[in-house]
Amino acid sequence: MAKEELLEMRGQVVELLPNAMFRVKLE
Repeated sequence: MAKEELLEMRGQVVELLPNAMFRVKLE
């Protein structure tokens, strides 16, 4: 899954992990 697809989810990135995975807090 592309990063752009992940970022389409409406949420706030609460943590940026070293392996480029995102933990998001959904609204």
